[in-house]
Amino acid sequence: MARSALFILLFFATNASLSLLYPFSFSHILLAISLYALGTGVMLYLLFNPRNQWLVTNRSQVEQEGCVALTFDDGPDPVDTPRLLDLLREKNVKATFFVVGQRAERHPEIVRRAWEEGHLIANHTWSHPPLFCFLLPRRLRAEIERGTECINRICGVRTRYFRSPVGLRHPLLRSALEREGLEFISWRIRSCDTIIKKSDSLARHILNHVASRDIILMHDRLPNGTHVLFEALPGVIDELKRRGFKFVLAGDRETACGDTE
Repeated sequence: MARSALFILLFFATNASLSLLYPFSFSHILLAISLYALGTGVMLYLLFNPRNQWLVTNRSQVEQEGCVALTFDDGPDPVDTPRLLDLLREKNVKATFFVVGQRAERHPEIVRRAWEEGHLIANHTWSHPPLFCFLLPRRLRAEIERGTECINRICGVRTRYFRSPVGLRHPLLRSALEREGLEFISWRIRSCDTIIKKSDSLARHILNHVASRDIILMHDRLPNGTHVLFEALPGVIDELKRRGFKFVLAGDRETACGDTE
């Protein structure tokens, strides 16, 4: 809680620095703008950097050397997620799915299938709020708790893993995750499948950056569809296998099974 308190103090101090504008003078304006920009920059780094450990401990790699972990956020999608599961089964690859609770509730059979086929199901909040870092404490707890409960109802297991929308942090996230017994999973490789429009560019981006133990972020649900990902992913998997990489989960399925209701 000490770090949360320091972050909140930084927030108020940053905004209070604007009071230095008065009485108006060039030196006062320069000082106020400089302090405000510095404080804002530090806050944005703490909230947005996917591997920053200050607000909440997180993991962006797997333990096993020579392995990589494919992770997919924002699903399930009624069309694209089953297609992805078919591809992964064809390639004999296991992956980790960070599911949005509301979507999982609408398509429980897809989530259940993913679990039964050996993939790992993890919590990606209940509703995927875009302004996750600004949630009030009660809403923050509800997003995390409802996401976990949803997975439990569908798969009969209590997940131990969490990823926030876009990897955003929250001043109270550490305590909220500790309360639920969840580990924050980040990533080393962001595929950029949300913005890259060509499959060869997407494949090249991943393959040029991947290294042993990396967790790779992708999406099985995108507003404009996942056709670029589906064109790139088979070749990416084949090339990673050719390089000698093995595919593992981002966490432990057995640990997830340990606390059912």
